[in-house]
Parts: sequence; structure tokens; C-alpha cells
Amino acid sequence: MLAGPCLTAEIAAGLPVEQAGIAGGLQSATRELGSALGVAVVGTILTAGFTGHLPDSLSRHTPVPRTVAEALALEPAQHSAITEAFTDGADTALRTAALLTLLAGALVVAGAARAHRSAASR
Repeated sequence: MLAGPCLTAEIAAGLPVEQAGIAGGLQSATRELGSALGVAVVGTILTAGFTGHLPDSLSRHTPVPRTVAEALALEPAQHSAITEAFTDGADTALRTAALLTLLAGALVVAGAARAHRSAASR
């Protein structure tokens, strides 16, 4: 939440004083939407990576286990392979989240620079 105060200031500065409530609502809505989408995307990638790296003996189960607890309940002897599948899935999910964060940051910086140049030329 380090970016929260900066984001609030930027949104508030972009609107007239009489629309300060709209600025706060916009910031809150975008934060909530971003959080929900982030959790959904990272969770989906983690689950797909986890199930994709499970040992063959677990991949053939119907339904395929979606959590570490489900996998361990089916094959307790495969503890290290199940743990490795989870860490592989988490690695993929977190690397994807980091890449998306870097891309979003680059887009924000580019947009802010363009807006600053546009305002300076007026």
C-alpha cells in the first residue's frame, strides 16, 4: 500500500475540488477491482501450474486434485513431489504477477510522461 497516498494525490489533482468525492470513489473502486482481478489471475495460474506439475499417478485421478491437501490425501507417499509441484506453480504465478506489475508500471510512467509533456506545451 505504499502507492496509496501517491495514487490518491494524483487522482485528486486530476479533478476539480468540487469532485473530490468522485476522486476518492474512483481510487477505491480501482483498488478493489485490481485486488480482485489480481487474486483471481494469480490463483488461476498457481492452480494450473500446480496441477500441471503433479506426478503422473495424481494426474490420472478424476478429478485432478486442486490443492496440496487433496493431493496429499490421495498419495501421502508423494509428499516431496507434491510440494515441488506447488512451488513450481507458485513460482510461475509470482513471476507472471511481477511481469504484469512491471508492464503496468511502464504504462503508467509512459502515460504520465505524455500527460506532462502535453500540459507543458499548453
